[in-house]
Amino acid sequence: MSLEQWETYYRGGAIATGPAGPDGLYDQDVRRAWVGFFSTLPMDARLLDIATGNGVVPLIALDVARSRGAQWAIEATDLARIDPVHQVPNGAERFAGIRFHPGVATEKLPFEDARFDAVTGHYALEYSDTAAALAQIHRVLKPGGDAQFILHHASSELLLTARRSLADCDLVLKQVRLYRRVHRLITMENVPEAQLKAASDDLVAGIRTVREAHATAETRQPGSGRVFAVAIDAAQKLLASRRTQKPALVGLEVDRAEEELRASWRRLNDLVEHALDEAAIARLEQQAATLGFTLIERHPLHHAGNHLVGWQLAMHRP
Repeated sequence: MSLEQWETYYRGGAIATGPAGPDGLYDQDVRRAWVGFFSTLPMDARLLDIATGNGVVPLIALDVARSRGAQWAIEATDLARIDPVHQVPNGAERFAGIRFHPGVATEKLPFEDARFDAVTGHYALEYSDTAAALAQIHRVLKPGGDAQFILHHASSELLLTARRSLADCDLVLKQVRLYRRVHRLITMENVPEAQLKAASDDLVAGIRTVREAHATAETRQPGSGRVFAVAIDAAQKLLASRRTQKPALVGLEVDRAEEELRASWRRLNDLVEHALDEAAIARLEQQAATLGFTLIERHPLHHAGNHLVGWQLAMHRP
């Protein structure tokens, strides 16, 4: 998994990685799935959230605890070098009472046996070696404890959008090689006029191809084709900066812009590769049952009534 790209994403301060409300947290059906789970916990519960990212699930847990007048000890782990307290706006106040553990793999949880009343994870468990991760989760859960996970569904709207965006990235980065064309033209110095014109015509043709792809995407689904819009906007701004900056410096800016898009491609690819279809979620359920989990239940989770966003999976340690 492209860990570095996720660390860059989290440094941007985003909390949720799916449909969210004005507070940046999951809302509607997704929030209700978490509130319903947390509402069953003891008043003095210990909670562990795995692959927490910037702590969206712990924040929902805090809201539920406060509404119930409960005092929960909340721990949150992530393999990435996360730092929500400093990277999320107003993080010190929002995450007060939550302990984050960066650089921790779910397959090797650094907690004693039977410590937690509940374990959770949102778009988390599927990114691990699930058999090893479930074994660790079973170990750290108290007898009588519960776990709930929301996992990427291979047929969700998020996955459909991700696949389209991957194809869009492929066109910009590999087929048209738009940023390479921009870089070539911008960094040219002291070359024959014919060579400069050839590079300019080549870039114009590339931009035209991306514009046409964007128009097709908009026709197919209004509001789509964001990858194309970002690439075209970046190309235009980089070309404009050539008037005021040295070619070599602008060339570095082109490289950075291209790397940002490649990082997005890697994150999207991670998502697509780890999403679960019916057979994969069934295998995960079997892994849980083999470890001794009971009351295993799962069903598709929808947002705003009919938008498929993932699998909701619950299990119990007897």
